[in-house]
Amino acid sequence: MTIDAKRLRPGGDLLERLDSGDLAAMLLDVIPGIFYLVDGQGRLRLWNERLEELTGYSSEQVACMSVMEFFDEADRDLVRSALEACMASGHAAVDAAVMTSRGASPPHHFEGRLVEFEGEKMIAGVALDVSRLKAVEADHARQRIQLERLATHVPGVVYQLQRDAAGGRLWLPYASTKFAEVFGTDFESVSADAGPLFERIHAGDRERVMQAVAHSAETLEPFFEHFRMYPVGKPVNDEYMEWVEVDSGPERLADGSVMWHGFARLVTHRRQLERKLTQLAYYDDLTGLPNRAHLHSTLRDELEVAAAAREGLAVLYLDLDSFNDINDAWSHAAGDRLLQEVAARLDSLVSGQGLLGRVGGDEFLVVLRGDDARSRAETLGEEICRTMEAPMRLDQRQVRMTISIGISLFPEDADSAEDLVRHADAAVYKAKSEGPGRWARYTRELTEAARARRYLETELRNAIEREQIQVSLQPIVALDSGQPVAVEALARWYHWEDGWLSPDRFVAMAEKRGLVAAMGELVYRRAMQAVAAMEGLNVAINVSPSQLQDPGFCRRLVQLAGEAGLGPERIEVELTERAFLREGAESLKQIRRLRDAGISVTIDDFGTGFSSLGYLRRLPVQHLKIDRTFVRHIEDDPASAAIVRAVTTLAHDLGMAVTAEGVETEAEAAFVRESGCDYAQGWYYGRPKLVE
Repeated sequence: MTIDAKRLRPGGDLLERLDSGDLAAMLLDVIPGIFYLVDGQGRLRLWNERLEELTGYSSEQVACMSVMEFFDEADRDLVRSALEACMASGHAAVDAAVMTSRGASPPHHFEGRLVEFEGEKMIAGVALDVSRLKAVEADHARQRIQLERLATHVPGVVYQLQRDAAGGRLWLPYASTKFAEVFGTDFESVSADAGPLFERIHAGDRERVMQAVAHSAETLEPFFEHFRMYPVGKPVNDEYMEWVEVDSGPERLADGSVMWHGFARLVTHRRQLERKLTQLAYYDDLTGLPNRAHLHSTLRDELEVAAAAREGLAVLYLDLDSFNDINDAWSHAAGDRLLQEVAARLDSLVSGQGLLGRVGGDEFLVVLRGDDARSRAETLGEEICRTMEAPMRLDQRQVRMTISIGISLFPEDADSAEDLVRHADAAVYKAKSEGPGRWARYTRELTEAARARRYLETELRNAIEREQIQVSLQPIVALDSGQPVAVEALARWYHWEDGWLSPDRFVAMAEKRGLVAAMGELVYRRAMQAVAAMEGLNVAINVSPSQLQDPGFCRRLVQLAGEAGLGPERIEVELTERAFLREGAESLKQIRRLRDAGISVTIDDFGTGFSSLGYLRRLPVQHLKIDRTFVRHIEDDPASAAIVRAVTTLAHDLGMAVTAEGVETEAEAAFVRESGCDYAQGWYYGRPKLVE
């Protein structure tokens, strides 16, 4: 480059009035940095005032210094190389700090070009203070490192996705290091063309995702989607399927392209957990059927549809008959397996017709919608009752179950989900009253009956809490002497409004509603306190199978007897056959605890349950009570008389004493005595007397 004053183009006659030296000095001094002119020997031939201001050297001092003296020893080789490069190629640049009279200055950026002045080659250039730029660059570098470190540790990938304005090509300008972890392929393999990634989206989600991309590009609204995806390079099957969550914000570029800045991560585990939580929240864990919450939610939705379409709707409430006998006889685990078998049978009948779910326990619910809901419900009810009568295999046993069904209809019976379920439940009681394995339609009279049951339950709870349950004692006599040897404690309840209530009304309810333990303890305490003062008499108490499931029952019973001053040898526990049907060890363990404590055990109401006579030899019991139904008919029913004789003989052979229940006449008393019974109980010997 040759310096030529003719290249200056000032306006008017300014150039004529300016001295060329003054003009050059003025121009050099207004440069925002150092100007320099260096000859081939590395000497400064021309500079501006900025160099003197920066270094603190005078013009005379600068004139005597070589270029290299303005640089630290560590930078001189770099500067020397730059000078040589500029002389050879015509241009060079270098960053270095200028050494001043006070020490090193901030870093400067030197740009030099080769020029020719009066036939001599020199280097002319400028040096600018780049300390701020370096600080900004260093700050940006730190931020970039921090962002990269952050992107490395977040559970996903930070990315940029661009859709070109021309052609609509989708490509990835940037992605953080976990790209392969999320998408199953290297970033480089799809950065120029993201099409293969979108092709791996599950067919059921792909159209939705592409529509969302197009909508986001058009409206610049955020793009947020969950979708299933098969990692690149893996087979397209559910074994390798992953759930991906993408959240990004779009930006329209100057050329019309759209750039999404976003974040993507795998959410497969979270989706599996959500699915599991949904399953737990809305499906029954045992049967896999919809649970109560799901049923009621769906029923409300179905009601809205039925009301809008003016269709009918039916609710069938299903309740297994005597299911507790299975739990008591063969354990809750066996009962659970039976419920699974029942659910499978019901599902095969209901599938395709409506919704089937498990309300809880041994209760199920069916919802049917349509113009013919009533006839379909009645037909289905008949079919379910008939199908349930067929025997089922439970482990190595054959079991026969029946089911009772209540039906309520929309809009005839109710217009809310709660009322329809409540009315169908009420109809179940009507079905059960007609015998097992029946179905019944709801009628308004059933509501009153249900209210009466709820009222009775509430009153019973209150009576137990206030200790208003009373006790009557009925004598048990020895037939060889005719003298009482024990009394049976019987629960009695005088209701403040309805008077004396039959035990049949409240004892079964207490057991069904989980009140029997509290009521039993109240009866036991009062009976023991009364019998403690009756010398020579034992007290017989009734115990339900559910009470035997309490591991602390025996200990608590002995404690109550001790508090009353009654020895455990004076206590007789009466259990129905249901309590002995459990092949699980818990009931037998509990009975053995009673025997070890000195308490005798009696089978009550023998002949009305499920046990066979051969089963008696396995039971650790001392007494057997023949049910009153056999005693009552001995005069006109030879079979009943034969059963009493046979049971008595067998019991004696097994070392058990026999008590005949329900003896009310002299003829019955004579018969049981002649049949070999050891004891008898009934109105003939004495009616129950209330304990004051």
